[in-house]
Amino acid sequence: MNLTPEQRAVAGHLCGAFVEACPGSGKTRAIVARVGRIARTLPANRGVAVLSFTNSAIDEFAARCREHGLEPVLRFPNFVSTFDGFLRHFLFAPGGVEGVVHRPVVVDSWDSLGIEIRLRRPNAHAGPGVSLDRFSAEDNRIDPATIGMPPLRDHVARHQGEYERVAAARRAGLRQRGYFSAADVRAEVVRRLLHNDWAASMGRALAARFAEVIVDEGQDCNPLDCRIIDWLRAARIPVTIVADPDQAIYGFRHGTPADLRAVANGYSADDRLPLTGNFRSGPAICAIAATLRQRARPDISMDEAAYFLEPVHIAAYPGRLVTNAIGAFFLERLHEAGVAPSNSLVLAHGRKIALRACGSGADEDAGDSKVARVAAAVGAMWTSTSRGRERALNAIEEIILDLMGSIDEGEPVRRAVERHGIDGRWLRRSALNVLTALPRTCEDTDAARAEWVERLRQEVRSLRLAYREGVSERRYFPSRAGASWHRCLSAGPVASLRAATVHEAKGKQYDAICVVIPPDAQGSPRTDQLVRSWETRLDDEAKRVVYVGLTRARRLAVLALPHAVRDRVAAVLTAAGAHYRMHQI
Repeated sequence: MNLTPEQRAVAGHLCGAFVEACPGSGKTRAIVARVGRIARTLPANRGVAVLSFTNSAIDEFAARCREHGLEPVLRFPNFVSTFDGFLRHFLFAPGGVEGVVHRPVVVDSWDSLGIEIRLRRPNAHAGPGVSLDRFSAEDNRIDPATIGMPPLRDHVARHQGEYERVAAARRAGLRQRGYFSAADVRAEVVRRLLHNDWAASMGRALAARFAEVIVDEGQDCNPLDCRIIDWLRAARIPVTIVADPDQAIYGFRHGTPADLRAVANGYSADDRLPLTGNFRSGPAICAIAATLRQRARPDISMDEAAYFLEPVHIAAYPGRLVTNAIGAFFLERLHEAGVAPSNSLVLAHGRKIALRACGSGADEDAGDSKVARVAAAVGAMWTSTSRGRERALNAIEEIILDLMGSIDEGEPVRRAVERHGIDGRWLRRSALNVLTALPRTCEDTDAARAEWVERLRQEVRSLRLAYREGVSERRYFPSRAGASWHRCLSAGPVASLRAATVHEAKGKQYDAICVVIPPDAQGSPRTDQLVRSWETRLDDEAKRVVYVGLTRARRLAVLALPHAVRDRVAAVLTAAGAHYRMHQI
Protein backbone atom coordinates (compact mmCIF):
# COMPACT_ATOMS: atom_id res chain seq x y z
CA MET A 1 0.00 0.00 0.00
CA ASN A 2 3.07 2.26 -0.18
CA LEU A 3 2.78 3.38 3.45
CA THR A 4 4.88 6.07 5.07
CA PRO A 5 6.94 5.08 8.15
CA GLU A 6 4.29 6.65 10.44
CA GLN A 7 1.48 4.82 8.66
CA ARG A 8 3.41 1.55 8.90
CA ALA A 9 3.86 2.14 12.64
CA VAL A 10 0.10 2.55 13.07
CA ALA A 11 -0.64 -0.51 10.93
CA GLY A 12 1.84 -2.69 12.78
CA HIS A 13 1.34 -1.57 16.39
CA LEU A 14 0.62 -4.70 18.42
CA CYS A 15 -1.91 -3.32 20.90
CA GLY A 16 -4.56 -0.60 21.12
CA ALA A 17 -3.25 2.90 20.41
CA PHE A 18 -4.24 6.55 20.44
CA VAL A 19 -3.32 8.02 17.06
CA GLU A 20 -3.30 11.79 16.57
CA ALA A 21 -3.67 12.50 12.85
CA CYS A 22 -3.61 15.83 11.04
CA PRO A 23 -5.91 16.46 8.02
CA GLY A 24 -4.85 14.59 4.88
CA SER A 25 -2.32 12.43 6.73
CA GLY A 26 -3.59 9.16 5.25
CA LYS A 27 -5.37 7.89 8.35
CA THR A 28 -7.86 5.84 6.32
CA ARG A 29 -5.00 4.13 4.50
CA ALA A 30 -3.33 3.35 7.82
CA ILE A 31 -6.56 2.00 9.33
CA VAL A 32 -7.18 -0.23 6.29
CA ALA A 33 -3.65 -1.61 6.55
CA ARG A 34 -4.07 -2.19 10.29
CA VAL A 35 -7.37 -4.02 9.90
CA GLY A 36 -5.95 -6.13 7.08
CA ARG A 37 -2.97 -7.13 9.22
CA ILE A 38 -5.08 -8.03 12.26
CA ALA A 39 -7.73 -9.90 10.25
CA ARG A 40 -5.11 -12.17 8.68
CA THR A 41 -4.10 -13.43 12.14
CA LEU A 42 -7.59 -14.28 13.42
CA PRO A 43 -9.63 -17.50 13.40
CA ALA A 44 -12.84 -17.64 11.37
CA ASN A 45 -15.09 -16.64 14.26
CA ARG A 46 -13.26 -13.48 15.36
CA GLY A 47 -13.07 -10.09 13.72
CA VAL A 48 -12.41 -6.38 14.05
CA ALA A 49 -14.96 -3.61 14.59
CA VAL A 50 -14.29 -0.39 12.64
CA LEU A 51 -16.44 2.53 13.77
CA SER A 52 -16.74 6.18 12.86
CA PHE A 53 -19.26 8.96 13.42
CA THR A 54 -20.33 9.65 9.85
CA ASN A 55 -21.57 7.41 7.06
CA SER A 56 -19.20 9.18 4.65
CA ALA A 57 -16.18 8.04 6.67
CA ILE A 58 -17.47 4.46 6.71
CA ASP A 59 -18.11 4.60 2.95
CA GLU A 60 -14.56 5.84 2.39
CA PHE A 61 -13.13 3.00 4.49
CA ALA A 62 -15.21 0.42 2.60
CA ALA A 63 -14.10 1.82 -0.77
CA ARG A 64 -10.43 1.61 0.26
CA CYS A 65 -10.88 -1.99 1.43
CA ARG A 66 -12.32 -2.97 -1.95
CA GLU A 67 -9.55 -1.09 -3.73
CA HIS A 68 -6.94 -3.21 -1.94
CA GLY A 69 -8.75 -6.54 -2.19
CA LEU A 70 -9.87 -6.60 1.44
CA GLU A 71 -13.61 -7.16 0.91
CA PRO A 72 -13.69 -9.90 3.62
CA VAL A 73 -12.96 -7.17 6.18
CA LEU A 74 -16.42 -5.76 5.43
CA ARG A 75 -18.20 -9.03 6.28
CA PHE A 76 -18.95 -11.10 9.37
CA PRO A 77 -17.32 -11.63 11.85
CA ASN A 78 -15.99 -8.11 11.30
CA PHE A 79 -18.31 -5.16 11.90
CA VAL A 80 -17.96 -1.91 9.93
CA SER A 81 -20.46 0.80 10.87
CA THR A 82 -20.97 4.06 12.70
CA PHE A 83 -20.50 4.28 16.46
CA ASP A 84 -24.29 4.67 16.68
CA GLY A 85 -24.75 1.50 14.63
CA PHE A 86 -22.46 -0.43 16.98
CA LEU A 87 -24.40 0.71 20.06
CA ARG A 88 -27.77 -0.14 18.51
CA HIS A 89 -26.70 -3.54 17.20
CA PHE A 90 -24.86 -4.91 20.24
CA LEU A 91 -25.81 -2.89 23.32
CA PHE A 92 -29.29 -1.44 22.76
CA ALA A 93 -31.58 -3.48 20.51
CA PRO A 94 -30.92 -7.05 21.79
CA GLY A 95 -33.53 -7.96 24.38
CA GLY A 96 -35.64 -4.86 23.76
CA VAL A 97 -36.05 -1.90 26.11
CA GLU A 98 -37.54 -2.25 29.56
CA GLY A 99 -41.04 -0.84 29.75
CA VAL A 100 -41.37 -0.42 25.97
CA VAL A 101 -43.76 -2.81 24.19
CA HIS A 102 -43.21 -1.39 20.69
CA ARG A 103 -40.28 -2.26 18.48
CA PRO A 104 -37.76 0.55 19.06
CA VAL A 105 -37.30 3.10 16.28
CA VAL A 106 -34.06 5.07 16.48
CA VAL A 107 -33.77 8.44 14.71
CA ASP A 108 -30.54 10.39 14.32
CA SER A 109 -32.08 13.39 16.06
CA TRP A 110 -35.42 14.71 17.25
CA ASP A 111 -35.01 17.49 14.69
CA SER A 112 -35.57 14.89 11.97
CA LEU A 113 -39.12 14.49 13.33
CA GLY A 114 -39.56 18.23 13.92
CA ILE A 115 -40.06 17.77 17.67
CA GLU A 116 -39.88 21.05 19.60
CA ILE A 117 -40.54 21.92 23.21
CA ARG A 118 -42.97 24.79 23.77
CA LEU A 119 -44.60 26.18 26.88
CA ARG A 120 -48.30 26.79 27.21
CA ARG A 121 -49.84 30.06 28.26
CA PRO A 122 -49.23 32.21 30.19
CA ASN A 123 -45.50 31.47 29.63
CA ALA A 124 -45.72 30.61 25.92
CA HIS A 125 -43.03 32.01 23.60
CA ALA A 126 -44.33 33.70 20.45
CA GLY A 127 -41.40 32.55 18.32
CA PRO A 128 -40.00 29.09 17.57
CA GLY A 129 -39.78 26.29 20.11
CA VAL A 130 -36.66 24.55 21.40
CA SER A 131 -35.50 21.33 19.77
CA LEU A 132 -35.72 18.37 22.14
CA ASP A 133 -32.14 17.62 21.05
CA ARG A 134 -31.02 20.63 23.10
CA PHE A 135 -32.04 18.85 26.31
CA SER A 136 -29.72 16.26 27.86
CA ALA A 137 -30.83 12.70 27.16
CA GLU A 138 -29.63 11.76 30.66
CA ASP A 139 -31.55 14.24 32.81
CA ASN A 140 -33.41 16.59 30.38
CA ARG A 141 -31.42 19.61 31.52
CA ILE A 142 -30.66 22.44 29.11
CA ASP A 143 -27.97 25.10 28.97
CA PRO A 144 -29.66 28.29 27.65
CA ALA A 145 -26.27 29.52 26.39
CA THR A 146 -26.36 26.87 23.63
CA ILE A 147 -29.37 28.56 21.99
CA GLY A 148 -28.37 30.96 19.23
CA MET A 149 -31.48 33.18 19.01
CA PRO A 150 -31.31 35.81 21.80
CA PRO A 151 -35.09 36.15 22.40
CA LEU A 152 -35.55 32.37 22.71
CA ARG A 153 -32.37 32.04 24.79
CA ASP A 154 -33.62 34.66 27.25
CA HIS A 155 -37.05 33.03 27.43
CA VAL A 156 -35.54 29.62 28.22
CA ALA A 157 -33.30 31.16 30.88
CA ARG A 158 -36.34 32.74 32.58
CA HIS A 159 -38.43 29.55 32.45
CA GLN A 160 -35.72 26.89 32.47
CA GLY A 161 -37.36 24.61 35.04
CA GLU A 162 -40.67 24.57 33.18
CA TYR A 163 -38.96 23.86 29.86
CA GLU A 164 -37.09 20.94 31.42
CA ARG A 165 -40.28 19.47 32.90
CA VAL A 166 -42.06 19.68 29.54
CA ALA A 167 -39.05 18.11 27.80
CA ALA A 168 -38.96 15.23 30.31
CA ALA A 169 -42.66 14.52 29.76
CA ARG A 170 -42.31 14.68 25.97
CA ARG A 171 -39.31 12.35 25.97
CA ALA A 172 -41.14 9.88 28.23
CA GLY A 173 -44.13 9.89 25.86
CA LEU A 174 -41.90 9.24 22.85
CA ARG A 175 -40.11 6.46 24.69
CA GLN A 176 -43.42 4.82 25.54
CA ARG A 177 -44.28 4.80 21.83
CA GLY A 178 -40.89 3.23 21.05
CA TYR A 179 -39.06 6.31 19.71
CA PHE A 180 -35.44 7.03 20.66
CA SER A 181 -32.87 9.50 19.38
CA ALA A 182 -29.20 8.56 18.99
CA ALA A 183 -28.52 10.51 22.19
CA ASP A 184 -31.22 8.53 24.03
CA VAL A 185 -29.59 5.29 22.90
CA ARG A 186 -26.27 6.39 24.41
CA ALA A 187 -27.90 7.35 27.68
CA GLU A 188 -29.74 4.01 27.82
CA VAL A 189 -26.53 2.06 27.14
CA VAL A 190 -24.63 3.93 29.86
CA ARG A 191 -27.45 3.21 32.32
CA ARG A 192 -27.22 -0.49 31.45
CA LEU A 193 -23.46 -0.46 32.04
CA LEU A 194 -24.15 0.48 35.66
CA HIS A 195 -25.54 -3.05 36.15
CA ASN A 196 -22.34 -4.96 36.82
CA ASP A 197 -23.59 -8.41 35.84
CA TRP A 198 -24.96 -7.20 32.50
CA ALA A 199 -21.83 -5.13 31.78
CA ALA A 200 -19.51 -8.04 32.60
CA SER A 201 -21.39 -10.59 30.46
CA MET A 202 -21.67 -8.20 27.52
CA GLY A 203 -17.98 -7.35 27.81
CA ARG A 204 -17.06 -11.05 27.66
CA ALA A 205 -19.29 -11.55 24.60
CA LEU A 206 -17.75 -8.62 22.70
CA ALA A 207 -14.21 -9.66 23.67
CA ALA A 208 -14.92 -13.13 22.25
CA ARG A 209 -16.16 -11.60 18.98
CA PHE A 210 -13.70 -8.75 18.43
CA ALA A 211 -9.91 -8.78 18.64
CA GLU A 212 -9.96 -4.97 18.44
CA VAL A 213 -12.31 -2.03 18.13
CA ILE A 214 -11.04 0.86 15.99
CA VAL A 215 -12.73 4.25 16.46
CA ASP A 216 -12.07 6.73 13.65
CA GLU A 217 -12.83 10.48 14.01
CA GLY A 218 -12.40 10.04 17.76
CA GLN A 219 -12.60 13.79 18.32
CA ASP A 220 -16.36 13.48 17.80
CA CYS A 221 -16.77 11.46 21.01
CA ASN A 222 -18.96 13.06 23.66
CA PRO A 223 -18.70 12.22 27.38
CA LEU A 224 -21.06 9.23 27.05
CA ASP A 225 -19.00 7.85 24.14
CA CYS A 226 -15.86 8.23 26.22
CA ARG A 227 -17.43 6.26 29.08
CA ILE A 228 -18.40 3.47 26.69
CA ILE A 229 -14.85 3.38 25.27
CA ASP A 230 -13.43 3.20 28.82
CA TRP A 231 -15.77 0.26 29.52
CA LEU A 232 -14.61 -1.56 26.35
CA ARG A 233 -10.99 -1.16 27.41
CA ALA A 234 -11.80 -2.29 30.97
CA ALA A 235 -13.36 -5.40 29.39
CA ARG A 236 -9.89 -6.14 27.93
CA ILE A 237 -10.91 -5.28 24.37
CA PRO A 238 -8.08 -3.40 22.61
CA VAL A 239 -9.34 -0.04 21.36
CA THR A 240 -7.46 2.06 18.81
CA ILE A 241 -8.63 5.66 18.49
CA VAL A 242 -7.68 7.86 15.53
CA ALA A 243 -8.42 11.53 16.11
CA ASP A 244 -7.57 15.16 15.43
CA PRO A 245 -8.58 17.33 18.41
CA ASP A 246 -8.60 20.41 16.17
CA GLN A 247 -11.50 18.90 14.19
CA ALA A 248 -13.82 18.57 17.20
CA ILE A 249 -16.96 20.34 15.94
CA TYR A 250 -19.76 18.46 17.67
CA GLY A 251 -20.20 20.72 20.69
CA PHE A 252 -23.98 20.41 20.37
CA ARG A 253 -23.46 16.77 21.40
CA HIS A 254 -21.69 18.10 24.51
CA GLY A 255 -18.28 16.84 23.44
CA THR A 256 -15.15 18.91 24.05
CA PRO A 257 -11.43 18.54 23.24
CA ALA A 258 -10.90 18.11 27.00
CA ASP A 259 -12.90 14.86 26.93
CA LEU A 260 -10.66 13.55 24.16
CA ARG A 261 -7.51 14.54 26.04
CA ALA A 262 -8.72 12.60 29.08
CA VAL A 263 -9.16 9.49 26.92
CA ALA A 264 -5.73 10.01 25.33
CA ASN A 265 -4.11 10.27 28.76
CA GLY A 266 -5.34 6.75 29.46
CA TYR A 267 -2.84 5.42 26.90
CA SER A 268 0.85 4.95 27.69
CA ALA A 269 3.45 7.05 25.90
CA ASP A 270 4.44 4.02 23.78
CA ASP A 271 0.82 3.69 22.61
CA ARG A 272 0.50 7.33 21.51
CA LEU A 273 1.32 7.50 17.79
CA PRO A 274 1.43 10.45 15.35
CA LEU A 275 0.29 10.75 11.73
CA THR A 276 1.74 13.89 10.19
CA GLY A 277 2.21 15.29 6.70
CA ASN A 278 -0.69 16.47 4.56
CA PHE A 279 -1.15 14.49 1.33
CA ARG A 280 -4.31 16.43 0.45
CA SER A 281 -3.89 20.21 0.62
CA GLY A 282 -1.46 22.64 -0.94
CA PRO A 283 0.98 24.76 1.14
CA ALA A 284 -1.20 27.90 1.18
CA ILE A 285 -4.18 25.97 2.56
CA CYS A 286 -1.98 24.29 5.19
CA ALA A 287 -0.52 27.64 6.26
CA ILE A 288 -3.91 29.32 6.75
CA ALA A 289 -5.35 26.23 8.43
CA ALA A 290 -2.52 26.42 10.99
CA THR A 291 -3.70 29.90 12.05
CA LEU A 292 -7.07 28.36 13.02
CA ARG A 293 -5.77 25.80 15.53
CA GLN A 294 -3.62 25.53 18.64
CA ARG A 295 -0.56 24.10 16.84
CA ALA A 296 0.94 27.09 15.03
CA ARG A 297 3.34 25.17 12.80
CA PRO A 298 1.74 24.38 9.42
CA ASP A 299 1.47 20.80 8.22
CA ILE A 300 3.85 19.94 5.38
CA SER A 301 2.21 19.34 2.01
CA MET A 302 3.39 15.96 0.74
CA ASP A 303 3.79 14.36 -2.69
CA GLU A 304 1.43 15.84 -5.30
CA ALA A 305 -0.07 18.30 -2.81
CA ALA A 306 3.28 20.10 -2.52
CA TYR A 307 2.78 21.35 -6.10
CA PHE A 308 -0.66 22.91 -5.50
CA LEU A 309 0.64 26.49 -5.41
CA GLU A 310 -2.63 28.44 -5.74
CA PRO A 311 -3.06 31.07 -2.99
CA VAL A 312 -6.11 30.98 -0.75
CA HIS A 313 -8.62 33.56 -2.00
CA ILE A 314 -10.26 35.76 0.65
CA ALA A 315 -13.53 37.19 -0.68
CA ALA A 316 -14.85 40.10 1.38
CA TYR A 317 -18.52 40.82 0.67
CA PRO A 318 -20.43 43.98 1.66
CA GLY A 319 -23.64 44.44 3.60
CA ARG A 320 -25.36 42.22 6.12
CA LEU A 321 -26.55 39.44 3.80
CA VAL A 322 -24.94 36.44 2.13
CA THR A 323 -25.76 36.54 -1.59
CA ASN A 324 -25.10 34.50 -4.74
CA ALA A 325 -22.31 36.98 -5.60
CA ILE A 326 -20.16 34.65 -3.48
CA GLY A 327 -21.11 31.69 -5.66
CA ALA A 328 -20.41 33.70 -8.81
CA PHE A 329 -16.96 34.64 -7.47
CA PHE A 330 -16.25 31.00 -6.63
CA LEU A 331 -17.24 29.93 -10.13
CA GLU A 332 -14.76 32.42 -11.61
CA ARG A 333 -11.95 30.98 -9.48
CA LEU A 334 -12.96 27.44 -10.50
CA HIS A 335 -12.78 28.42 -14.16
CA GLU A 336 -9.34 30.01 -13.71
CA ALA A 337 -8.04 26.91 -11.90
CA GLY A 338 -9.61 24.46 -14.35
CA VAL A 339 -11.69 22.77 -11.64
CA ALA A 340 -15.14 21.40 -12.54
CA PRO A 341 -18.01 22.53 -10.27
CA SER A 342 -18.79 18.85 -9.65
CA ASN A 343 -15.43 18.57 -7.84
CA SER A 344 -16.17 21.50 -5.57
CA LEU A 345 -18.43 22.38 -2.66
CA VAL A 346 -19.70 25.50 -0.90
CA LEU A 347 -19.66 25.07 2.87
CA ALA A 348 -20.96 26.95 5.89
CA HIS A 349 -21.81 26.14 9.47
CA GLY A 350 -25.52 26.50 8.62
CA ARG A 351 -27.21 25.06 5.53
CA LYS A 352 -29.11 28.24 4.70
CA ILE A 353 -25.91 30.26 4.47
CA ALA A 354 -24.26 27.78 2.07
CA LEU A 355 -27.40 27.59 -0.07
CA ARG A 356 -27.75 31.38 -0.27
CA ALA A 357 -24.18 31.62 -1.53
CA CYS A 358 -25.20 29.17 -4.28
CA GLY A 359 -28.27 31.22 -5.19
CA SER A 360 -30.65 28.60 -3.78
CA GLY A 361 -33.39 29.10 -1.24
CA ALA A 362 -33.99 25.38 -0.76
CA ASP A 363 -33.76 25.76 3.01
CA GLU A 364 -35.63 29.06 3.24
CA ASP A 365 -39.05 29.41 4.83
CA ALA A 366 -41.25 29.58 1.74
CA GLY A 367 -44.46 28.54 3.46
CA ASP A 368 -45.82 25.32 4.89
CA SER A 369 -47.86 24.22 1.88
CA LYS A 370 -47.27 20.84 0.26
CA VAL A 371 -46.10 22.62 -2.91
CA ALA A 372 -43.49 24.52 -0.89
CA ARG A 373 -42.26 21.27 0.66
CA VAL A 374 -41.86 19.68 -2.78
CA ALA A 375 -40.12 22.76 -4.18
CA ALA A 376 -37.69 22.76 -1.24
CA ALA A 377 -36.97 19.08 -1.84
CA VAL A 378 -36.30 19.69 -5.55
CA GLY A 379 -33.96 22.55 -4.68
CA ALA A 380 -32.10 20.41 -2.15
CA MET A 381 -31.87 17.48 -4.57
CA TRP A 382 -29.73 19.43 -7.01
CA THR A 383 -27.72 21.64 -4.65
CA SER A 384 -26.93 19.34 -1.71
CA THR A 385 -24.63 16.45 -0.95
CA SER A 386 -25.86 12.92 -0.23
CA ARG A 387 -27.28 13.76 3.18
CA GLY A 388 -29.32 16.65 1.80
CA ARG A 389 -30.57 14.48 -1.06
CA GLU A 390 -31.61 11.80 1.40
CA ARG A 391 -33.68 14.36 3.33
CA ALA A 392 -35.26 15.52 0.05
CA LEU A 393 -36.24 11.97 -0.90
CA ASN A 394 -37.62 11.37 2.58
CA ALA A 395 -39.80 14.50 2.31
CA ILE A 396 -41.35 13.26 -0.95
CA GLU A 397 -41.86 9.79 0.53
CA GLU A 398 -43.80 11.38 3.40
CA ILE A 399 -46.01 13.26 0.92
CA ILE A 400 -46.72 10.09 -1.09
CA LEU A 401 -47.67 8.22 2.09
CA ASP A 402 -49.82 11.13 3.24
CA LEU A 403 -51.69 11.13 -0.10
CA MET A 404 -52.38 7.43 0.50
CA GLY A 405 -53.44 7.99 4.12
CA SER A 406 -50.64 5.69 5.24
CA ILE A 407 -48.65 7.84 7.68
CA ASP A 408 -49.51 9.52 10.98
CA GLU A 409 -48.31 13.01 11.91
CA GLY A 410 -44.70 12.87 13.09
CA GLU A 411 -44.36 9.18 12.21
CA PRO A 412 -41.05 8.14 10.58
CA VAL A 413 -41.36 6.81 7.03
CA ARG A 414 -39.71 3.54 8.05
CA ARG A 415 -42.35 2.73 10.67
CA ALA A 416 -45.24 3.74 8.37
CA VAL A 417 -43.90 1.46 5.62
CA GLU A 418 -43.61 -1.47 8.03
CA ARG A 419 -47.06 -0.84 9.54
CA HIS A 420 -48.84 -0.88 6.17
CA GLY A 421 -46.69 -3.50 4.41
CA ILE A 422 -45.60 -1.06 1.70
CA ASP A 423 -42.66 -1.94 -0.56
CA GLY A 424 -39.93 0.47 0.54
CA ARG A 425 -38.06 0.11 -2.75
CA TRP A 426 -41.17 1.11 -4.70
CA LEU A 427 -41.63 4.13 -2.45
CA ARG A 428 -38.03 5.27 -2.91
CA ARG A 429 -38.19 4.85 -6.71
CA SER A 430 -41.45 6.81 -6.84
CA ALA A 431 -39.99 9.68 -4.79
CA LEU A 432 -36.88 9.74 -6.99
CA ASN A 433 -38.96 9.81 -10.18
CA VAL A 434 -40.99 12.79 -8.93
CA LEU A 435 -37.94 14.74 -7.77
CA THR A 436 -35.90 14.26 -10.93
CA ALA A 437 -38.80 14.96 -13.31
CA LEU A 438 -39.75 18.36 -11.88
CA PRO A 439 -38.12 21.55 -13.26
CA ARG A 440 -35.19 22.84 -11.22
CA THR A 441 -36.18 26.49 -11.65
CA CYS A 442 -39.33 28.59 -11.60
CA GLU A 443 -39.67 32.26 -12.49
CA ASP A 444 -41.34 34.68 -10.10
CA THR A 445 -44.61 34.96 -12.06
CA ASP A 446 -48.01 33.47 -11.35
CA ALA A 447 -48.08 31.88 -14.81
CA ALA A 448 -44.73 30.13 -14.20
CA ARG A 449 -45.85 28.97 -10.76
CA ALA A 450 -49.10 27.57 -12.17
CA GLU A 451 -47.18 25.69 -14.88
CA TRP A 452 -44.76 24.22 -12.32
CA VAL A 453 -47.59 23.09 -10.04
CA GLU A 454 -49.43 21.48 -12.95
CA ARG A 455 -46.27 19.55 -13.81
CA LEU A 456 -46.11 18.39 -10.19
CA ARG A 457 -49.70 17.16 -10.36
CA GLN A 458 -48.95 15.25 -13.56
CA GLU A 459 -45.94 13.51 -12.06
CA VAL A 460 -47.88 12.50 -8.95
CA ARG A 461 -50.82 11.34 -11.10
CA SER A 462 -48.45 9.08 -13.05
CA LEU A 463 -47.74 7.13 -9.84
CA ARG A 464 -51.35 5.84 -9.88
CA LEU A 465 -51.73 6.09 -6.11
CA ALA A 466 -54.83 5.03 -4.20
CA TYR A 467 -55.61 8.36 -2.48
CA ARG A 468 -57.26 8.67 0.88
CA GLU A 469 -60.83 9.89 0.83
CA GLY A 470 -61.41 13.48 -0.25
CA VAL A 471 -57.98 13.95 -1.81
CA SER A 472 -57.07 14.88 -5.38
CA GLU A 473 -53.93 16.34 -6.95
CA ARG A 474 -55.66 19.70 -7.45
CA ARG A 475 -56.79 19.96 -3.84
CA TYR A 476 -53.56 18.65 -2.37
CA PHE A 477 -51.30 20.84 -4.56
CA PRO A 478 -53.16 24.16 -5.02
CA SER A 479 -51.66 26.88 -7.21
CA ARG A 480 -51.76 30.20 -5.36
CA ALA A 481 -50.93 33.60 -6.81
CA GLY A 482 -48.00 35.40 -5.21
CA ALA A 483 -46.64 32.32 -3.41
CA SER A 484 -42.96 32.51 -2.46
CA TRP A 485 -41.96 28.84 -2.82
CA HIS A 486 -40.21 29.57 -6.13
CA ARG A 487 -37.31 30.92 -4.02
CA CYS A 488 -36.50 27.33 -3.04
CA LEU A 489 -35.36 26.63 -6.60
CA SER A 490 -31.95 27.70 -7.92
CA ALA A 491 -31.51 29.98 -10.89
CA GLY A 492 -28.63 31.37 -12.93
CA PRO A 493 -25.07 30.09 -13.42
CA VAL A 494 -24.48 29.38 -9.72
CA ALA A 495 -27.13 26.64 -9.91
CA SER A 496 -24.28 24.31 -10.91
CA LEU A 497 -22.76 24.62 -7.42
CA ARG A 498 -23.53 22.28 -4.53
CA ALA A 499 -23.87 23.31 -0.91
CA ALA A 500 -23.49 21.50 2.41
CA THR A 501 -22.78 22.11 6.05
CA VAL A 502 -19.22 21.66 7.25
CA HIS A 503 -20.44 18.77 9.41
CA GLU A 504 -21.70 16.95 6.32
CA ALA A 505 -18.39 17.38 4.48
CA LYS A 506 -16.31 16.17 7.40
CA GLY A 507 -14.03 13.29 6.40
CA LYS A 508 -14.28 14.09 2.70
CA GLN A 509 -12.08 16.00 0.25
CA TYR A 510 -12.73 18.09 -2.87
CA ASP A 511 -10.54 19.79 -5.44
CA ALA A 512 -12.01 23.16 -4.42
CA ILE A 513 -13.87 24.46 -1.38
CA CYS A 514 -15.57 27.76 -0.58
CA VAL A 515 -16.17 28.34 3.14
CA VAL A 516 -18.72 31.06 3.89
CA ILE A 517 -18.59 32.98 7.18
CA PRO A 518 -21.87 34.89 7.70
CA PRO A 519 -22.16 38.43 9.07
CA ASP A 520 -23.22 38.94 12.66
CA ALA A 521 -26.94 38.98 13.30
CA GLN A 522 -28.36 41.58 15.65
CA GLY A 523 -27.68 40.56 19.23
CA SER A 524 -25.54 37.58 18.22
CA PRO A 525 -21.88 38.58 17.59
CA ARG A 526 -20.72 35.09 16.62
CA THR A 527 -18.49 36.15 13.74
CA ASP A 528 -16.85 38.83 15.88
CA GLN A 529 -16.15 36.20 18.55
CA LEU A 530 -14.79 33.83 15.90
CA VAL A 531 -12.35 36.44 14.60
CA ARG A 532 -11.37 37.43 18.15
CA SER A 533 -10.46 33.80 18.95
CA TRP A 534 -8.60 33.66 15.62
CA GLU A 535 -6.56 36.73 16.56
CA THR A 536 -5.73 35.45 20.06
CA ARG A 537 -5.45 31.71 19.28
CA LEU A 538 -8.08 30.93 21.91
CA ASP A 539 -9.93 27.63 21.56
CA ASP A 540 -13.33 28.12 19.96
CA GLU A 541 -15.63 25.67 18.19
CA ALA A 542 -16.69 28.17 15.53
CA LYS A 543 -13.02 28.51 14.59
CA ARG A 544 -12.63 24.73 14.43
CA VAL A 545 -15.63 24.58 12.07
CA VAL A 546 -13.83 26.93 9.65
CA TYR A 547 -10.68 24.81 10.07
CA VAL A 548 -12.51 21.60 9.15
CA GLY A 549 -14.16 23.27 6.15
CA LEU A 550 -10.94 24.76 4.81
CA THR A 551 -8.98 21.51 5.15
CA ARG A 552 -11.42 19.64 2.88
CA ALA A 553 -9.78 21.47 -0.08
CA ARG A 554 -7.02 20.02 -2.22
CA ARG A 555 -6.09 22.61 -4.86
CA LEU A 556 -8.26 25.68 -4.39
CA ALA A 557 -9.77 27.31 -1.31
CA VAL A 558 -11.96 30.40 -1.07
CA LEU A 559 -12.86 31.98 2.25
CA ALA A 560 -15.85 34.35 2.00
CA LEU A 561 -16.25 36.72 4.95
CA PRO A 562 -17.97 40.01 5.80
CA HIS A 563 -16.15 43.19 4.80
CA ALA A 564 -16.34 44.33 8.43
CA VAL A 565 -13.76 41.73 9.53
CA ARG A 566 -11.60 41.76 6.38
CA ASP A 567 -8.70 43.79 7.77
CA ARG A 568 -8.57 41.85 11.05
CA VAL A 569 -8.35 38.51 9.25
CA ALA A 570 -5.80 39.90 6.80
CA ALA A 571 -3.62 40.96 9.74
CA VAL A 572 -3.68 37.45 11.18
CA LEU A 573 -2.79 35.82 7.85
CA THR A 574 -0.05 38.34 7.06
CA ALA A 575 1.56 37.85 10.47
CA ALA A 576 1.62 34.09 9.82
CA GLY A 577 3.27 34.58 6.41
CA ALA A 578 0.37 32.82 4.67
CA HIS A 579 -0.01 33.01 0.90
CA TYR A 580 -3.40 34.60 0.20
CA ARG A 581 -5.07 37.02 -2.18
CA MET A 582 -7.68 39.52 -0.97
CA HIS A 583 -10.72 40.34 -3.12
CA GLN A 584 -13.65 42.71 -2.64
CA ILE A 585 -16.90 41.45 -4.18
